[in-house]
Amino acid sequence: MAYPKFIITQDGHLRLGMVTLHRHLIEAGDECLGGGYWRINHFAKEVELSGASSDYGAPQWHRIDKLHLPDGYEGYNFVWNIGGKRMPLPMLIKQNRKI
Repeated sequence: MAYPKFIITQDGHLRLGMVTLHRHLIEAGDECLGGGYWRINHFAKEVELSGASSDYGAPQWHRIDKLHLPDGYEGYNFVWNIGGKRMPLPMLIKQNRKI
């Protein structure tokens, strides 16, 4: 069964997909820096990311300098939810915070 999952790569690419396993989002030459699950609220134009990949662990946001968002999500806010605490992804990347 497919679920809404995401990964981030060493180049800062965020990949979203409906997949069974996080590794199904990997492309040739990628190094995965973790992943999790996503939920989209089209009304609020927000994509919420949370959790951890069973294949690659939690996202290592502190290892990327710039996040490349998927095509088609211009104008959407991306937030990271960890334990109910929500943080905008641009702030997380800019501060280079390890969580």
